[in-house]
Amino acid sequence: MNTQHDKQQSNPDLQEPEGVRTEPSRRQFLQFSGAAAAAASAIAAGGLFSSAAVADDTLAMAGGSNRPSWAPTKYLINCHVHLGSGPTVAELAPSIHSAADWGALRTKQPEKFAKAVGEGAVDDSAILLGAMDKYGVTHSIVQTAPGKGTNNQMVLDAAKKSNGRFIPIYRPEAVSNAAARGTLGVDYGDEVSKVVRQIADELQSPAMSATRGVGEIVPITTEIHPAKIARDMAPIMEVLKARGDLPIMFPTGYSGWKGVHYYIYSPIWVDEIAAIFPTVPIVLTKMGRGIQASFDACLSVAMRNANVYFDMTDTSPEHLRKAITVIGAQRIMFGSDLSAIASNHAILDNLRTCIETRLSAEEREWIAWKTANQIYKLGLTG
Repeated sequence: MNTQHDKQQSNPDLQEPEGVRTEPSRRQFLQFSGAAAAAASAIAAGGLFSSAAVADDTLAMAGGSNRPSWAPTKYLINCHVHLGSGPTVAELAPSIHSAADWGALRTKQPEKFAKAVGEGAVDDSAILLGAMDKYGVTHSIVQTAPGKGTNNQMVLDAAKKSNGRFIPIYRPEAVSNAAARGTLGVDYGDEVSKVVRQIADELQSPAMSATRGVGEIVPITTEIHPAKIARDMAPIMEVLKARGDLPIMFPTGYSGWKGVHYYIYSPIWVDEIAAIFPTVPIVLTKMGRGIQASFDACLSVAMRNANVYFDMTDTSPEHLRKAITVIGAQRIMFGSDLSAIASNHAILDNLRTCIETRLSAEEREWIAWKTANQIYKLGLTG
């Protein structure tokens, strides 16, 4: 009996109905795992490894069509990973099969959601590494998950134990704590100016010297005018500039968190910060998360500011292709929003998006690792 691959080889025009997606086969999983295992062996031999991050040319996840697949790249860097979770997250994870499932949990199961983000978190790096190994991710840019109990030291410790696979970035604990309380954008525990100053001081402290940037945060302000938002965020941006132009992440699209949708849905306010600090890379995570109006806002800002980059987490193939056309793959990174709650779907979903975008070889290399390598100054060589 012919396989789907054989059918496509004999009839390259054969296509399954649009939108059909089947799960990858065991053979395909093993190919991903084999790449990661080889990578792990290389790490043990010393330092950052050069194993390929592999996706099969006939992946079922490509929709059963003859679309070009995610061909081998030397590295696959996931620029969007969250560390730290508690027992309720482990309980909920099997029922979370998409980003939309997690985003809707706050209203569908408010008690469970509150418990998940309010209970003490522990290092869950084993879950993250397992997901990375499954799909051939060689490195991850890691930050804390929002909620109670996560902290930057947990991320730094996990990075030290990861043999170079985790690259730590800083995330203000004031932001995580406000997320747990449901007061993001309203109350950070003190006057905004004091909180921002404390964050800036911590970011430039010796304890945080190993961090490579600032993770996903909404602007720490209660203002809505772009100039006033930029004013409130200036101390943090100044530190990033002084530390060699380290990047900062701002989320876009939508979120399950209360109090921040104004800043996330339409990130036009980023234009002001990007213009004032033109050498500091700004990563708009999720690049609108598949929502047309939010994507348009992201693209509008990126077109005007060469220091604005995209993390392609949860975008659509159409938006990814449009972004490549307008700003170039050199300003886009692979990401998945991987965390314990999303370990069943995050990487796979975003690999599917890459496959369905019909990336050229050059585009694939930039998105897979070169852009992240450049702005996070990882020193990986091709």
